[in-house]
Amino acid sequence: MASDLGRMTAYDTIIIGGGHNGLTTAAYLARAGQRVCVLERRPVVGGAAVTEEFHPGYRNSVFSYVVSLLRPEVVKDLELERYGYQPIPLDNSLYLDSIGEYLLLTGDEAHDRAQFAKFSSTDYEAYLAFEEVVDQVGGLLAKQWLKEPPRLGDQGVSDLISMLKLGVDVFRLDAESRWRLMQFFIGAPETIIDRWFESPKVKAMVAAHIMPANYAPLSQPGASLAMLHHAVGEIAGRKGAWGLVKGGMGSITQAMAQSGQAHGVEIRTDASVARINVDGGRVCGVTLESGEVIRAPTVAANTDPKRTFLKLLGAEHLPASFARDIGAFRQESASLRMNLALSELPNFAALPGGGQLGPHHRASITLIESAAHLNEAFHSARSGVPANPPIIEAIIPSTIDPDLVDKPGHHVMSLLCKYMPYTLSDGQSWDDRKPAVVAQILDYLERFIPDVRRILVGHQCMTPLDLERVLGLTGGDICHGRLEPDQLFNMRPHPDAAQYATPVPGLYLCGSGAHPGGGVTGAPGHNAAQRILRDL
Repeated sequence: MASDLGRMTAYDTIIIGGGHNGLTTAAYLARAGQRVCVLERRPVVGGAAVTEEFHPGYRNSVFSYVVSLLRPEVVKDLELERYGYQPIPLDNSLYLDSIGEYLLLTGDEAHDRAQFAKFSSTDYEAYLAFEEVVDQVGGLLAKQWLKEPPRLGDQGVSDLISMLKLGVDVFRLDAESRWRLMQFFIGAPETIIDRWFESPKVKAMVAAHIMPANYAPLSQPGASLAMLHHAVGEIAGRKGAWGLVKGGMGSITQAMAQSGQAHGVEIRTDASVARINVDGGRVCGVTLESGEVIRAPTVAANTDPKRTFLKLLGAEHLPASFARDIGAFRQESASLRMNLALSELPNFAALPGGGQLGPHHRASITLIESAAHLNEAFHSARSGVPANPPIIEAIIPSTIDPDLVDKPGHHVMSLLCKYMPYTLSDGQSWDDRKPAVVAQILDYLERFIPDVRRILVGHQCMTPLDLERVLGLTGGDICHGRLEPDQLFNMRPHPDAAQYATPVPGLYLCGSGAHPGGGVTGAPGHNAAQRILRDL
């Protein structure tokens, strides 16, 4: 017993997981005077927001790769710009199919109008009206991101006030916007898309907006919510802007780590938590895989709900009904990530440039054939077969941040490929299937960039299984739980854990499995810290 006591260390709060939300929680708590320890299983902090060398001389944001949703309040409170956070807007968008038809949007009104006119005489004006509704409804949601959701079904005075505040915000919308809000919450994307647009090309572009954080067909009610992400985000005061970060996404989490450490946060890497310890019905610390015991009366878990409650804590410490509900919580995003090291600037067949840098290179690039392509990819994945061809969202960050590569003229390219199921059909293993799927992805990419294999120096592929192994994401879910109406707001991940506190006293959720969900936002981390401090 004496030897065990000698290995124990006490803190006010332990954070499990050094991803961006865990670092955010730690930094806020430390600023309030707490002694905080962040435990990260990997050799580097950052979780999915990291910059790594994936091939000698080539660095990239290897998992999460764009920034927009990071809350400006978090940036300001944690002084992230002081510690090196430098966002770079990504102003252009390219939507391309394999027969060479494309929409290249730059934000210039005359240029964009001409791009739409290639496919429709009415869809440009329709898109402006659609974006206005999206901005209005998205702005309402953005106001809720840094607020703790009201309790579901609780008639306490404070919770009634919280619900009334949300109701006031809804009431301020005009009647049509309230209708549109409900459509986004419970309607099917195909209904919204067909109502607004006539051109198949424009419909494909808008359909692609539901894809990155979703795992759903266009016919699924509630899947339209992902369209609002484009309105919730902002960069440097620019509403709806998306971009990159100088030095990659790891610059965000390194800035967060330094901000926390400046106020006393202790960060330990290669510190994998084996279990959350409970004594007398409440949390009392954690035990590491090494056997080391670390004590604290409060533990904030940046791990996903299934891993937190069913693996690290254990169902035996939870109400039986709660444990069953968490077991049924839907976690899968069907996402596969690839990073490409390239010896030259990609030359797109539809936009030949003779190796010259064009606006389409400095764009978010979506490779999608049609709206039906998204449905086909979904149904393929649901049957356990990786979509072939997949829908691909790509960027070439080195065109904006050349320091990511050592050799002048070389580039890195990011690919998010959807939909790729976690569980393959016929008992197949991703370890066996990965080479064939990589070949299929490159075959498809070759339709757009004919010489991609010639200029390919090396690549990294992270399947859903790899995402689970490397980052600890159950089911490879990059959002810690699907973003669908019954898994959002005061039901995320469960009504009894939606306010960041859980049924086990002292245990809190601070990751994307809590409100408002996935993406590099910092919001769950911010809100969890406020709840912990309020409870104290």
